[in-house]
Amino acid sequence: MNKINFYEFIGIMIGDGCVLYYPHHKVYGIEITGNADEERDYYQMMSEFLEKKFKKIPRVYIKHEKSAKCLKLVMYGKKIAEYFIKNGITCHKTYTAIIKDNFLHWNKSRHIIRGIFETDGSLYFSKAGAKTRPDYPRLTIKTSSPKLAEQIKKILKEQLFRVHSHKDGKTEVIYLSGTEMLEKWIKDIGLNSEKNITKYKLWKKLGHYIPRISLRERKALLNSAS
Repeated sequence: MNKINFYEFIGIMIGDGCVLYYPHHKVYGIEITGNADEERDYYQMMSEFLEKKFKKIPRVYIKHEKSAKCLKLVMYGKKIAEYFIKNGITCHKTYTAIIKDNFLHWNKSRHIIRGIFETDGSLYFSKAGAKTRPDYPRLTIKTSSPKLAEQIKKILKEQLFRVHSHKDGKTEVIYLSGTEMLEKWIKDIGLNSEKNITKYKLWKKLGHYIPRISLRERKALLNSAS
């Protein structure tokens, strides 16, 4: 894993982030929400990035919802909110999120796409053909922003990824399929969270994946003798 850089963090904000900018209530800052069981290491990396960038420690805590518990990162401050607004993150971005034009070059956008994937994407494995075990990889990113979907597809196609997509209501699902595309993603874009790195490593170790196992279980399997 590598430290989160500025462009990856912009991708994180595009994926699962929210800018808080409410002058009437004097509430300003950013908020990011994730999986409490799978993403603690990645949130620690986010916290370290923000502390170094703004000389301020964000609050990271678990929030219990009706259906599950989620991980929250919150950092308050008007200058912080305005900083991310200036860099293309709007307050209500569900249908309007974009990658700023000056971030579209591959040396920046590959980090942004990694951040989007780590927070709003998925790596999973399915059974191919007559196989009895799930060994066929697929990476997906879902977005409700038509402009963002087009940007991501264009960027990836320019780098010779075989990109596919389909609509799921108002959401567009962008996906890459097969071993070749996963290995190209690892080489050109990379993974940066234990959640996804352990999935990839377990697949490599076993030659297939074991569905519905936790991060703790994946790490135990990876640490066990071959």
